[in-house]
Amino acid sequence: MKTSFLRIGTCIIIFFLLYSCERELEEYDLISEQRCERDDVVPDPFVITDFECQSNIELEDVEVIRNPSKTGINLSSFVGRYTDGQSPTDALTINFDNGLDLSTNALFKFKVKTAVTGTLRLDLLGGNAGDVTLETTIDGDQRWNEYEFDLIDYRNENFSSFQLIFNEGVSTSGSDEYLLDDLKFDPTIDPCEGVATDPSILNDFDCQQNQFLGADPTMSSVELVDNPFPQGINTSAHVGVYTDDGTQPFDNLQIVFDNPVDLSQNAVFSLKVYSTTAGPLIAKLEGGNTPLELTTNITALNQWVEYSFNFTPALNEGNNVLTLFFNAGGTMGAATDVYLIDDLRLEEFVDPCQGVTADLSIISDFECQQNYTLGLNPALISTVPNPDDTGINPSPQVGRYLEDGTQPFDNLLIDLGTPVDLSATPIFSIKILSSMAGPVIAKLEGGTTPLELTQDITVLNDWVEYSFDFSSVTGAGNDQLVIFFNAGQMNGTTQDIYFLDDLRFEADPCSEVVADCTGVAQDLKVINDFDCQQNYNMGNGAGINDAPTVQNPMVSCNNRSSNVGEYTDDGTMPFDNLFIPLNGPFDLTNNSTFSMDILTSNPTPLTVLAKLEGGTPVEVMADVTVTDEWQELTFDFSGAIGNRNTALVLFFNAGQANGSPADLYYIDNMRFE
Repeated sequence: MKTSFLRIGTCIIIFFLLYSCERELEEYDLISEQRCERDDVVPDPFVITDFECQSNIELEDVEVIRNPSKTGINLSSFVGRYTDGQSPTDALTINFDNGLDLSTNALFKFKVKTAVTGTLRLDLLGGNAGDVTLETTIDGDQRWNEYEFDLIDYRNENFSSFQLIFNEGVSTSGSDEYLLDDLKFDPTIDPCEGVATDPSILNDFDCQQNQFLGADPTMSSVELVDNPFPQGINTSAHVGVYTDDGTQPFDNLQIVFDNPVDLSQNAVFSLKVYSTTAGPLIAKLEGGNTPLELTTNITALNQWVEYSFNFTPALNEGNNVLTLFFNAGGTMGAATDVYLIDDLRLEEFVDPCQGVTADLSIISDFECQQNYTLGLNPALISTVPNPDDTGINPSPQVGRYLEDGTQPFDNLLIDLGTPVDLSATPIFSIKILSSMAGPVIAKLEGGTTPLELTQDITVLNDWVEYSFDFSSVTGAGNDQLVIFFNAGQMNGTTQDIYFLDDLRFEADPCSEVVADCTGVAQDLKVINDFDCQQNYNMGNGAGINDAPTVQNPMVSCNNRSSNVGEYTDDGTMPFDNLFIPLNGPFDLTNNSTFSMDILTSNPTPLTVLAKLEGGTPVEVMADVTVTDEWQELTFDFSGAIGNRNTALVLFFNAGQANGSPADLYYIDNMRFE
């Protein structure tokens, strides 16, 4: 009985404790809490409401409730609850009965907690210059987040009310809830405060708006907007929008200076452009003694690009007007072609060629290396902006040659002054961009042995490099280079245009390479390169070399080595071979591909069989497909890793008996990689 009584007593005690705790919780919930328990609060005019002590403007349709989520950035006891209506334009209105003074506090901030992600539209109403609409995105992550609108650009507007449209543009069930708190205006620091005026900057659409853009002083031709593409070379907050009439060939943006433009210190005009339209961009200085017009080309689209114009020749000419022509001369655009511009400025000219030493092997690159006079009539060739600075020729400047295509041997003659030294640089190269196909001849003359070489222009409207090998007239004393475009033809016009660049004499890229083996460390992955790495016996006979080192019979771009191996195969024996002992098990773990270069005059195609043996043998075949040319063969021995093979065996024309007893094969660069 004592045990039963103890159990009953324990239950009574537990029931009493539970009942007492429940009563305490219930009483706690009924405790009333004032929104503000202070009597000395001075209203802060920059706080709209914090739903507690600074509830300075009552918000219609907002219910004050206990904060159900005192977490994160909001530990307030009271917040506001706003229920959005069904309409996509339902708005929470904040009225400022005495107008809104943003002169010192222009940063509108507020906290929101909601489950709805959407666009918040802020309408600023009743301003001096009209209404303004701004937008941001509200996160529906059920956390307190703070949002802000920087209204410093509107600090003189004196708005009468704000409207906050949550989930703007979306019709809802009318039950979406938004918890709000701490709606206020914080001080905004003017980013341009204290910034000294830099007169060399015409306009950066931020702190340096020093020059009015447009010929009409009452109306700017350029609208200031937020930078829609803050990327690459331009992350500025604001840029300018210029709308050009693309149907007018010379519609323009004109900038009129109060005085002649001072180019004494800063003679280079630069600007950044974001364009969706390709075409010429002209910058013209005028209004003084002698105008100067410079042209570049907008080719890179949908990105910020900086363009520069060197107005040094216009120094002291008294020009006071800068005119910009976008897509100059074009009429195929729209009447509302849009260009984004930024950072219009004048800056110091720095000669990019200062300190560059003349390289007389370069005839002209139309930039820093212009070492010879091109042509007998200088008017026929000029330096111009590159019409296509992509591909193999990104140079900003190139040559423009005007040729009489009705004359079969009209030419560009270059007097080199002294006999050209071809001993180290026998290859003449030139880049050409042409809209006309036809032969181009390069001729060396003026010495004992002239030489004329021909190439064909077949690729149009793209830069192509053409090379002419004059090594055969080395030492002939030729001192003139003559270039004939569309040589021997009369089917052109009197004003055929060719763009040229990088005229130069250079070394033969395929000339013989003599190996210097001084200090070269042994690399046992290389079987034999017949120069510095001759690491294994070429044959199984004692003291007999089945592939002796000889001079490369065909130095080419495919194999520039001076030395190679010569192997004589008995082509009447189907499995005659070159046996190479590897001096023990060969490790293929990290280099299981065997490669070699081969040259033969034997009929192709023919098969070369490479075999690893001495452990678990593996055979791999590759085909020689060209005759009298070096070809690289590769053999994948990954299947032989760990087989501990000790020899490499090569079978040339494997399995065939249709050769001669002395078939020759030249081999080189035998290696595992």
